[in-house]
Amino acid sequence: MNEVLSQLQLLCRLQDDNYAQHARGLFPAQRQWAWGLYQRNDDTAFFTACVGFTIKRYLHLMSVQEQQWAQQLLNNMQGAFELFRNKDGHASYNFWQTRPSKHFPGGFFAHHFSFFMIPDDIDDSALIHLVKRHNEDERISLKKKMIRYAVGNLKWPDRPIKGYEELKPYNTFFVKNMPSAFDICALCNVLYFVDYFHLQQDEQDLHSLQVIIRCLTNQDYRHRTFQLSPYYPNEVLILYHVIRYYVDRNVALLKPFHQQLLERCLHKLSQPKLNEMSKLLLHICVQKLNPAIIKIEKPKEAQMSSYPFFVAGIIGEVKPKFLRAMSHLKYTHITYHCKAYAETLWLEHLLLNRAFEQSISSS
Repeated sequence: MNEVLSQLQLLCRLQDDNYAQHARGLFPAQRQWAWGLYQRNDDTAFFTACVGFTIKRYLHLMSVQEQQWAQQLLNNMQGAFELFRNKDGHASYNFWQTRPSKHFPGGFFAHHFSFFMIPDDIDDSALIHLVKRHNEDERISLKKKMIRYAVGNLKWPDRPIKGYEELKPYNTFFVKNMPSAFDICALCNVLYFVDYFHLQQDEQDLHSLQVIIRCLTNQDYRHRTFQLSPYYPNEVLILYHVIRYYVDRNVALLKPFHQQLLERCLHKLSQPKLNEMSKLLLHICVQKLNPAIIKIEKPKEAQMSSYPFFVAGIIGEVKPKFLRAMSHLKYTHITYHCKAYAETLWLEHLLLNRAFEQSISSS
């Protein structure tokens, strides 16, 4: 049985399912708040970009038949991304559709008010540029925009993170009227984008990389997860993003942390009652750091459909500092889930096993 081909065909079925609330080519996603009391289908480009980014990175490991299915997935999502482009046609992208704005889709309240509209962000923009076809001018334009809005250029954080106060990494959002802040996982995605397309390295790139280095040096990803990553406030997700960037792009300045990262992943895997999706993510990390054949059971359907890959804070971007001081509390978080992305991570695991098999057979 060809498990890789089966996974690609499954993803094609998920992409083709006729969800009235989703644009053609997107993968269905859900948002949830208050431990399931509030749940809605969500029309976002984020997870589709995550799926596409993962598939593109492993095309070289696929057979001709598998590549045909993978290319079908990638081609189908190209047009959908255009719905999320900056409302004025710039090279940045939004979490939700922009023309017109379709923020909080499927809801009963927030989508009626422009107050709840969110600006374009570096994370969606970088991921979509890594999947959607753009020319070099558009990539350079996006990078210039990220620099304009970077921490310290437009404004400094009014609640700076201790130990990172003087750094000027990329700001998460392209906006003047929100607090300035960064997210280490989003920075990993942006640095991946900059390196992948061989864009000029600027001060913001060096400072963004320094955020990652300090985080690893102090192991802040263990104790200060929400401070360093308010949108991915989970140690496992931070490890996955950092290791993906470090290994895929062969980042020399992160090599001294290789053993630390491997040992931390193995330690996390030894913990009892670990969520099956967290185990999958950690096993992918181990496969990338120490290539080997790893045989594990596929996570159960329920966990693949409900794993929180991304978090939006209800009060994380408001101006009053006393409200933001409570933004780490879980009851203020909206969590986002996507079965298709969970299935794509299983595909990544299978392909990493294949990569090791091929390396052995060719040696």
